[in-house]
Amino acid sequence: MAMCVEDRISSFPDHILCSILSFLPIKEAVRTSIISNKWRYLFASISTIVFDRSLLRGLTDRNVDSFKNFVNRLLKFPDQVSLDCFRLRGDGISSWNDGDHDFDVSGWICAALCRGVKEIDLRLDYVEDTLPALLFTCHSLLTLTLEAKCFQGSKIEVSSDVCLGNLKALYLTSLVLFGDSIHRLISNCHVLQDLAFTECSVANASGLNIQSPSLKELLLLRLFSTDHVVVINAPNLRFRNFAVYF
Repeated sequence: MAMCVEDRISSFPDHILCSILSFLPIKEAVRTSIISNKWRYLFASISTIVFDRSLLRGLTDRNVDSFKNFVNRLLKFPDQVSLDCFRLRGDGISSWNDGDHDFDVSGWICAALCRGVKEIDLRLDYVEDTLPALLFTCHSLLTLTLEAKCFQGSKIEVSSDVCLGNLKALYLTSLVLFGDSIHRLISNCHVLQDLAFTECSVANASGLNIQSPSLKELLLLRLFSTDHVVVINAPNLRFRNFAVYF
């Protein structure tokens, strides 16, 4: 006798199904759209979006362009829910900015910011000329992670109008920060609690100046500075881990 299998998962409320989909790789989440009409557009309402450059390995140019168009539609889908997390990762082999497919990485980041994203995690081959100005004036951001995999594209400068009023955690890896960008960035993160610099370089600055009354945890791991001055003014700091090279 054939066994009747009841689909209980599909009876869950949409917000629970979207939460489940958020834990799947984006390719798998999209594939659920063929299960039934109920699942058809659920993937477009997931609150965590992760795009990895390795997904494109071995794909034809036509399929890569299809992926690019899919990302554009997903991030700008009508009636979008707010985002909890947006992650974008390079693969260390081919850059998103390879010049062959014209990925609008800056536009993707802006779309996530416009959807009130709380966490942004960018681990790219090149961050230079990729980060939109809006990234440093977004009030919905609670956590920001920036990492450059290629030194040649690791330079960032922060404009004078930077204001991340609700940012609590900032993690910077393999970046070159110019001028007074560090001081300007940190001093305009008024509730910052967790700050980490890993394998970063400070250039053209009058030393390293970290001033934050709200800062509780600080990591300086293999930080390279052209000056011999490190100033830390953080009265509420309770955890420190330093390895600074001049």
